[in-house]
Amino acid sequence: MTSGRRTFLLAGVGVVAVATGAGVALYLTTGERASAPAVERLFAQVFDDPDGRPQPLAQWKGKWLVLNFWATWCAPCVEEMPHLDQVSRDYAGRGVAVVGLGIDNADAIRRFRKQLDLELPLLVAGATGSNLARELGNPSGALPYTVLISPQGTVVQTRLGLIKPELLRAWLDTRLDG
Repeated sequence: MTSGRRTFLLAGVGVVAVATGAGVALYLTTGERASAPAVERLFAQVFDDPDGRPQPLAQWKGKWLVLNFWATWCAPCVEEMPHLDQVSRDYAGRGVAVVGLGIDNADAIRRFRKQLDLELPLLVAGATGSNLARELGNPSGALPYTVLISPQGTVVQTRLGLIKPELLRAWLDTRLDG
């Protein structure tokens, strides 16, 4: 193979790799894959908090809702939870709610909340939470999974995997300041 041909082939492989990477990044960070009926089904749900009090998701309808699907046994979920709690406090006065939907049991979530001294609402969803995550654009059901829902009930961003606080703040600031 000539040097020119090798360079051309390597450049082509590079372009394909970059395009694939961009496509994966777009898939992991953009939403609007969930249908309006899926969001309506979400807001129709009622889950208990770790203390056994029923919490209707509809109480956050009309706000910017950051919904984080997580579990106490998921290392990236544990890592991001204090950051989500801080974002929840920082944006509470700006029409933003951050809610953790635990794919776990009440005892584990209660212990976790106490251990990390978390203030954001944590709800016990169990396996139902996995099904909701799938309906909201996470076909694998992997955790953590974060969804940003507009006050109008549209999924505008999603992130599969650990969400850095800088990214979440950028999502929110872009919409709240723009």
